[in-house]
Amino acid sequence: MNIKYLFSALALLSGSTFATSIAVTPAPYVITKSELSSPIILEGSQEHNYLKVSLTGTKQDTDKHTPINLALVIDRSTSMSGDRIEKAREAAILAINMLKDDDIISIIAYDDDAHVVIPATKANNKQKLIKTINDKITPQGWTALFAGVSKGIKEVNKFHKKDQVNRIILLSDGQANVGPSSTKELADLGIVAAKQGIAVTTIGLGASYNEDLMTALASYSDGNHAFVEKSADLEAAFVREFKDVMSVVAQEVTITIRLQDGAKPVRLLGREGDIKGNNVTVKMNQLYSNQEKYVLLEVIPPKGKENEKKPLADVVISYDNLQTSKKDNLENRIDIAYSKSEQAVKQAVQEEIVVDSAIQKANIENEKAIKLLDEGKKDEANQIIQRNASTLDALSGSVSSPAAKEKASGSAIENKKLSEDLDSKSEAVSRKSMKESTYKTQKQQSKN
Repeated sequence: MNIKYLFSALALLSGSTFATSIAVTPAPYVITKSELSSPIILEGSQEHNYLKVSLTGTKQDTDKHTPINLALVIDRSTSMSGDRIEKAREAAILAINMLKDDDIISIIAYDDDAHVVIPATKANNKQKLIKTINDKITPQGWTALFAGVSKGIKEVNKFHKKDQVNRIILLSDGQANVGPSSTKELADLGIVAAKQGIAVTTIGLGASYNEDLMTALASYSDGNHAFVEKSADLEAAFVREFKDVMSVVAQEVTITIRLQDGAKPVRLLGREGDIKGNNVTVKMNQLYSNQEKYVLLEVIPPKGKENEKKPLADVVISYDNLQTSKKDNLENRIDIAYSKSEQAVKQAVQEEIVVDSAIQKANIENEKAIKLLDEGKKDEANQIIQRNASTLDALSGSVSSPAAKEKASGSAIENKKLSEDLDSKSEAVSRKSMKESTYKTQKQQSKN
């Protein structure tokens, strides 16, 4: 592996270098791993390092799923007329048919106000539920999105249990123009949902909805977000979402990182969390089967001497295991070693974490590109995206690990597509694609 090129390529995104130690603790349904981007650093150095804590839900039997308590919140304003409302009804019916008889479903339709079309009930009379959807989901009025989600939360809470999946799926094609409508107000509503253990997934349809508002609502409740450009693709978006809903293996995940004296936290890359002194806490609402979610913390390690090994951090992970209905608590310690040999340091580099940090830094740059696009600086925005694509492409060619190579290559391809869309599609559509991409990258929503 050309390590020298690898580090110079990453310098285009940030002036940092890397480093890792590994502690693997398998759990019955969740595999956790805590590691640094290099377990060995040079004697006396304090180059920036990257601590990655990952959780992967193991593959589950597709015929079995944790009980579901779902509220569908559907925009039925006049802008949904025609093909959109028809596809929305079809998606809702698809959801009904995918639920088991003991699962809970509620449907809220919103226009000038929010209306509970189907109060929270068991999904055991599917024909009656489908008839109600066809009769009641018809376009009219404006877009009281806040009220719709608020009533969705109330319906989910009627049958709320910790050992089930409590979820809201929101569909909208327009701006929230009745009631609270700012990004902050919807983000606060997401926080309310999260505190009650409810994740809100938002699906934006077409080019007229507010993607900042929709991603804020999803982000603060740790839900998913999808941009559906054409109504014909709505059903596929619902299928993807339901695969997640039906594969939740853990909830109320808390990751606590306690850095030892001499080490300093710099920043979290991607997910938000609390950094207080040397303690870092990150929370996730849900973890899915066959999916990795992770926390990536940039740190400054303490100095050390040749052949010395020091404890760098203690990691504590807790989550509600939905398969056992118990809370799992896992702990491990991360050490860091020192050497005078540059070759030893280079050979110990964990390429996947190097790539993860590069992708997250590129994502930060893409968020800057969105702001430039808002300022009318389309060419400058595209230059950032193209630069990210080139850097990640180069990184893919310089690493030897197949997994690292695949990650870097995939991210490079994603950035190339964003750049092409910016050239060929409207700015409204391109911005939504960029927002969806940055959201998924920030949330590390990656399937194994």
